[in-house]
Amino acid sequence: MRRLRALLLRFCGLFQQSRKNAELQDELDSHLALHVADNIRAGMSPEQARREALVRLGGIESVKESYRDGRSLPLLETLLQDVKFAVRMLRKNPGFTCVTVTTLALGIGANTAIFSVVNSVLLRPLPYPDSGRLVTMRSNQSLPDLEDIQAQARAFEAGSGVTFQTLDYQASAEPLQIDGALVDATLFRVLGVQPAMGRTISSEEDRFGGPRVAVLSHPFWENDLGGDRNILGKNLRLAGGSYTVIGVMPGGFSLPQRKADVFLSLRVFYPEAAAARGVHFLRTYWRLKHDWTLAQAQAEMQPIDRQLEKLHPAENKGRQTRLIFAHEWLVGDSRPALLIMFGAVGMVLLVACANFANLLLSRAISRQQEMITRAALGAGSGRLLRQMLTESVLISMLGGLIGVALAQLGILGLVALKPANLATLPAIGIDRNVLFFAFAVTLGTGLLFGWIPAWSMLARRDPKLRERSRGESSNALHRQLRAILVVAELALALVLLTGAGLLVKGFWRLRAVNPGFNPDNVVTMSIQLPASRYAEVPRQTQFREQVLDGLNSVRGLKAAMVSEVPLGGSWLSHDFVIEGREPIAPGDEPSLQSRSVMGDYFDVMQIRLLSGRNLSPRDREGSPLVAIGNEALARADFPNRSPLGGRFRWAREDGPPKWITIVGIAADVRHFGLEQPDQPAVYTPYAQSFQPWKRWMSLVVRTPGSLGTVLPLIKGQVWKVDSQVPLTRVHTMEEVMASSMAQRRFTLLLLGIFAGVAVMLAGVGVYGVISYTVNQRRNEIGIRIALGAGRKDVLRLVLLQGAALTGVGLALGLAASLGLTRLMRSMLFSVSPEDPVTFGAVAFIMACVAVGASLIPALRACGVDPVTALRYE
Repeated sequence: MRRLRALLLRFCGLFQQSRKNAELQDELDSHLALHVADNIRAGMSPEQARREALVRLGGIESVKESYRDGRSLPLLETLLQDVKFAVRMLRKNPGFTCVTVTTLALGIGANTAIFSVVNSVLLRPLPYPDSGRLVTMRSNQSLPDLEDIQAQARAFEAGSGVTFQTLDYQASAEPLQIDGALVDATLFRVLGVQPAMGRTISSEEDRFGGPRVAVLSHPFWENDLGGDRNILGKNLRLAGGSYTVIGVMPGGFSLPQRKADVFLSLRVFYPEAAAARGVHFLRTYWRLKHDWTLAQAQAEMQPIDRQLEKLHPAENKGRQTRLIFAHEWLVGDSRPALLIMFGAVGMVLLVACANFANLLLSRAISRQQEMITRAALGAGSGRLLRQMLTESVLISMLGGLIGVALAQLGILGLVALKPANLATLPAIGIDRNVLFFAFAVTLGTGLLFGWIPAWSMLARRDPKLRERSRGESSNALHRQLRAILVVAELALALVLLTGAGLLVKGFWRLRAVNPGFNPDNVVTMSIQLPASRYAEVPRQTQFREQVLDGLNSVRGLKAAMVSEVPLGGSWLSHDFVIEGREPIAPGDEPSLQSRSVMGDYFDVMQIRLLSGRNLSPRDREGSPLVAIGNEALARADFPNRSPLGGRFRWAREDGPPKWITIVGIAADVRHFGLEQPDQPAVYTPYAQSFQPWKRWMSLVVRTPGSLGTVLPLIKGQVWKVDSQVPLTRVHTMEEVMASSMAQRRFTLLLLGIFAGVAVMLAGVGVYGVISYTVNQRRNEIGIRIALGAGRKDVLRLVLLQGAALTGVGLALGLAASLGLTRLMRSMLFSVSPEDPVTFGAVAFIMACVAVGASLIPALRACGVDPVTALRYE
């Protein structure tokens, strides 16, 4: 206690002494500043004025010693004094403070928000132990192939696969559909995750005909099952079967690819697909051994691929495994857009920093006499530089704090608007990495761009320069710096505006693409029939027919079914063989998109039938197999004749050939995206399906009213047939189309916002430079008006200066845009990165902004009073 008390007393003594020193320094500064200023006004040189002031204060040596004692403070205390002085100066100039802080807050906030996304998506590792050794394969695998690779590959500690299946779950009066992950038992070992309760699926349970067991995700257990602590051993009704709960995964755990509610054994739930070597539907994950690299593992896979191709040519001919780190695969589609966004906000920050430096330069001019007086009082270059940098860093810190707050709001907006392909990535937010980034940007901005005006002011400390500080030549350095900064602002803003303009034009053209169907007033929803009650095709056909009969009996409704709805993100392809063609080796057959329909699908979706006939109710089980092809099929596989009457069959089918006759040709639809043409495809009747596993469908209904008014009616008709079948993914076709363009819209929105902010800041920069020039030349302009210059002459004088800056900035911006917009080529649709119309339009917009910013000070210059100017001279 004594020691602590002594330390406190010592600290208090030091604090009182530092306060006395600070008071002494302030008193000396004020007295010396007054006397030096009076002597300079009397015509003395700065050095002579300082000596005379010291003499008047009681002698050079004594006052120098006292002044030195007041200055001999610890570095920390002098820094605190600098901060206090900077705060006082900023409080005296609230307008300047608000503008500079707001400018930096916009730039730092935008960069922090985008960096939080980049950090979460590109930099943050996957949430699994030692996730840097987790790899996947670019192509999917079948379970038999997975088993062969597990047995032969030495590069991996373990490997596993997963596919996803929607499951109906009866939890309330209305049936629900949940997401099930069908897994190989080693998946949890590969990911390195242990359950929070119970255990995971064992190898003894993961076998054909094994027991029905389920592992629950933590959100499903907590939200849908009420967090029942006694859930282990209880049974759940999933997809018509009873499954025993054996474990619950920890909170925050999800699979890399997407979230799932329950985890089931693939071999138990879906034995037909699990046993098929040609069904490549498993996303596989592998954990590299510590002493193996990705390149070594890739080399090991080559002989395994060749062996699989040799043993099973029909299913694996030409298949080559390409390994990739799991994190890289997950973010691959998002990386280019995110990096472009990060570069865009970097440009916004540079524009904001240029404005910041310009504002500090303007303020340095107003404080020129203060700096001269400080130098005359003995302040060295380092002392002056530190004081000016303290002020700039303080401003940048205030801007950084507000910028982080704005970034948090921006993150909320980004999360709400983010495309579906970012939905399963880790939560986006501000963590230590983001805060460190924001701090580094803030400090770097304050030091680097605060140094520019400080350096320009210190460069003027030559006595000859100071003596003619009011002359035009003494301000040349400031004018050059301000002009350079404004030119840089204009060039950067033009680059951003050009990128946004190209995206707008491409997006506009994309929206104008004909999707091949009419999306107006069409509702779509997904239905998955459980295998326990709909294992056979006739039972499935009965359900579909009864549902469509009920819906089509309602006045105003037209209903049909299709296995894969256009733009829905799913598709199914089969290898096929055309009758009469040369025999093809197994594995070399071409691929064909297979779409099953029920009802008058083409009429409901308003897809044009180009030739032949439509499918009819007579095309059912027992009648000749028929199909309708699309234009892409006709072009690719029947280039020299009409495909009508041609026959094909699915490759490698069991039993005698089942030939399917093409009876009609329909127009192509944009099935895979508005920017992608359709692939060869056929539409076959559900009623003629010999694929009992195809139990899914999308119900499409053309309605006379809104979704809200017809949805209860549609649900009621479906549940009249089977009250335990859930309806999921209920959307209008307009929403489906909008979702398919979400990535482009997201990028366009962000780049448009950044470009708008940059253009606004560039306009403010031009306005500031021209206003500064007008103030500096006020006397000259007044004399010109006194000598007879008219309003047009003054306007021309001022606007020509703005036009010169604008011209240089636009030229540099256009040159930079020609190089940088090529990086956006993959993001543009039907637009060249060098599109002359877009370049011309954005250059015109920037010119209008710059002229508008120059016009305000130009009009103010016309109001200069020549009498006042002549009196001043």
